[in-house]
Amino acid sequence: MQEDILAQIDSLPPLPQTVIYIEEFKQKEDKCPQELARIVAKDPLILSTLLKVSNSAMFGFKKKIETPQMAVSLLGVNFTISLAFGSAIKNLVETSLEPYGANADAFLDSATQAVMLSSRWVNTIDSSLKERLSLPVFLLEIGKFIISRILKEKNLIDAFYAEVKDSLNIAEVEKKYIGISTSFITAAIFEKWGLSESLIADIKYVDEPLHVDNQSLKISHIIHVVNQVCNIVAPFKEEAISEAVAYAHNVGLPSKELLDIIRVMQGK
Repeated sequence: MQEDILAQIDSLPPLPQTVIYIEEFKQKEDKCPQELARIVAKDPLILSTLLKVSNSAMFGFKKKIETPQMAVSLLGVNFTISLAFGSAIKNLVETSLEPYGANADAFLDSATQAVMLSSRWVNTIDSSLKERLSLPVFLLEIGKFIISRILKEKNLIDAFYAEVKDSLNIAEVEKKYIGISTSFITAAIFEKWGLSESLIADIKYVDEPLHVDNQSLKISHIIHVVNQVCNIVAPFKEEAISEAVAYAHNVGLPSKELLDIIRVMQGK
């Protein structure tokens, strides 16, 4: 990995205590929603994000969500964990996502859409994978904050965006400019923070699922497809949807069901 990327990763601060508590909670067999709500309530930034997302039009809950207990109850434990992780980590590495024509809110929106899509689609594949998928799907794009910092330092924001805004392969544009793609950087960040090896393995090769070292092939295929549809540059772009559906079909994943779920989400 290039020295400037490693330097950016090494400069990141340690994980906040709240994330460490959530990581410990995540390892428990019996996950009590009330306990998770108490953990989240102790971090104002995470709680603010949780309530903001809960009250977004994306979910359309009939009443306003005002407490962490209500949010956890309605969103579910797994999605709340993903959202809490994503919010905390975003605040640690946050920089402008201008090279992608996006901002931090767009990151949360696309990550939330990705979790919703993967959660529904995986029910047609193997419902036992739902819990395993939610965290890597939500956190995959964290590496883009590091890429954005490097592009800004090198004065490459405009040139990068001119290419990436119309590309159906964002990872290839990233590799062209800095030599490495988002999934590898995200995995490296999580290695620095000592997060679980299974999470790192599920993320590392999403941009290159057929890499010889990939030990999470099926997971990588699923996340790769979902990320194509819910990419941060142009989520639910028709050309990207067509590519994703074709890819799913080619690797033996249910493509018709994928397209049906996408159309339902677009309708909402």
